[in-house]
Amino acid sequence: MRNSLAAAAATVGMTASLLTLMPATAANAGPLICDPGSHSVDWVTTSRTRVLTHKVKGYEKEYTGGSRTITKTLEHSKTLTSGRSVDSGASGGFGVKGILISLDAHVNGSYAHEKGHTTTRSVSVSDTLTKKGRYFFYLGRLKASGYWVGYRCDGGTKWIEQAHGRARSYGAAIDGAVRCGERVSKKSMADLVQKKYC
Repeated sequence: MRNSLAAAAATVGMTASLLTLMPATAANAGPLICDPGSHSVDWVTTSRTRVLTHKVKGYEKEYTGGSRTITKTLEHSKTLTSGRSVDSGASGGFGVKGILISLDAHVNGSYAHEKGHTTTRSVSVSDTLTKKGRYFFYLGRLKASGYWVGYRCDGGTKWIEQAHGRARSYGAAIDGAVRCGERVSKKSMADLVQKKYC
């Protein structure tokens, strides 16, 4: 028993000596949680909405049936932009493309990853009508937006807030014609048209 206590005391003494010899910086440093100098983006809020970018146009007379392809020219009515703003802080490390890719990953859909805007020209939309009824031709896009906060990894031990701002983007054009009373997805552009025009 005496030998065991002596061995334990020697071990404690050796450990204390080693701690005394360790540099103060190593003893005080926290665990590594990130790559020093790296950046990360968190989203405070995000939203996904359907937007009609061109004026919806109806088929002048109710379609009487039989398969027929109809083309309508839709005039431009709304422009959507894609980009990011920095409301406060240093923007270094938080480029437009990186922010928009991050926004895309947080909102359902596939959105533009570069700064830009939707077309401002009139467009022609064609669709094949097969059933009797009242139709409306449309063109729109999904719009994504959000408020972001950017963090920088400081020394590998903590994240420090560096900047924050807003971002917005848009998806590919969605066009076609929808018949009033037709069953469509509640999340589709066609559903938005039905609710506004039928």
